[in-house]
Amino acid sequence: MDSDKLQDFYAESAHRWEVAKREFQERTHGWHFALAPEAHQWAQAHADSNRWQYGGSALVELADAAGVIHKPEPGRIAGAYSHRDSRTEMTTEEGFGFWPTAAEALVVHAGTAIPLVALEPPPAPGDGAAALALLRLVVDSFATVSVFSDPPGSRRG
Repeated sequence: MDSDKLQDFYAESAHRWEVAKREFQERTHGWHFALAPEAHQWAQAHADSNRWQYGGSALVELADAAGVIHKPEPGRIAGAYSHRDSRTEMTTEEGFGFWPTAAEALVVHAGTAIPLVALEPPPAPGDGAAALALLRLVVDSFATVSVFSDPPGSRRG
């Protein structure tokens, strides 16, 4: 990347960061995430389906699309960041983010990342309790949140 393009990229990144911070501060609704009352039934139906082996981000995105996760405003939840072991560089935890529909740059990161072992698929078909436990971990991970911005040109969904 030549120096002009790199300079433009950094300028756009700084602009998007400022927009994201403003969008975050303008929202006074609080960042409350919860499971819908029917989450248990959805988790059991998921575990009984041919998708029972889906874990991690796939399960969370399916539940979010089905309306099982209540969000503070319209938008979507997906994997957003990860933590790695400093010695092995292997990913050890995944963190989720919330992309509000009515935002230009804002991504709200969950304050807590979840260990990969907890995001694994249920051990057997029909284990709705395991699917529900995973969804609870994700909702609980949003108990505290941080403001982030999408890099230029990467706006999701």
